[in-house]
Amino acid sequence: MRISASISPIWRKYPLEEIEIYQQFKECGFDYAGYDFIAANARNGWQSDNWQAWASDFRKKMDEIGVTPVIAHVTRVNPFDGEEAVRQVERAVQCASRMGIEQLVVPLGMTANNTRRQYETGNQGYLRRVLRAAEDENMTLLIEHAGGWHMPNYMHYAMELNRMMEKLGMPEKLKVNLSIANMGMTDMNPYPDIRVLGSAIQNVDASDNFGSMALAVAPERENLGFAPLMGYIDYDQVMQGLCDVGYSGFFNLRLNMPRVFEKPSKDAPLAIMPQHLTKRLLAWSRRVTESVLKAYDCLDQ
Repeated sequence: MRISASISPIWRKYPLEEIEIYQQFKECGFDYAGYDFIAANARNGWQSDNWQAWASDFRKKMDEIGVTPVIAHVTRVNPFDGEEAVRQVERAVQCASRMGIEQLVVPLGMTANNTRRQYETGNQGYLRRVLRAAEDENMTLLIEHAGGWHMPNYMHYAMELNRMMEKLGMPEKLKVNLSIANMGMTDMNPYPDIRVLGSAIQNVDASDNFGSMALAVAPERENLGFAPLMGYIDYDQVMQGLCDVGYSGFFNLRLNMPRVFEKPSKDAPLAIMPQHLTKRLLAWSRRVTESVLKAYDCLDQ
């Protein structure tokens, strides 16, 4: 396995352009990275009128600093919100292809009170449409476990991911992103789900958290993501499962750096952690992850 990393929210609070953040990643030892299609980079980037030129220019700049984008995510888009939301996912497919990225993690739609049948039917129709765009671009779409007690949907377990793929006829361009953090937030044992998914796993998003314990039940706390071994997730089960199914892809760190200073107050005057500390934390997280992969003899240099 090879290690990559995606930009955590705290990095976007510093006065840095996206490409400058990836330069920091390179200095922390990362040769591979993930990209997030979000509102913050939409207006002058992937959702702009000149998105094709932007995508080509972004990839050129990444090549110049020596970081290769290998996975992308569409985040905070709900396809059930309407036509515009679906078009955003389709645009992300096209844009990722021009950025040289071959795999895109796409969101599933959900509403607060959908039934299982409504949920499945709505997502099947949406995925069929986006799959056509993916096939045109030779892209692979990835769906993932939906973690969290506050999320009203039906994708918490591997059998449900398999059911969705089966309902669509097991298309070659639809696979699974293993979100270890989401598995942790539902307090599931990772090993059985990894074995059930098997070769369908095409990317691993790695971080650790406190599961559903009382400290983490508020949505803004639930997504805290630390380096592997720093939370409650059983990473021995994770690694045993990945080794048993023969996974050899990327181990993508999706860290949500601690935001203890996010709300300034008299007792905590700092708005965010100083940038140099965040950089040290990222480099340290990489070393921890390398140690985990080396312990299971599956680290590719």
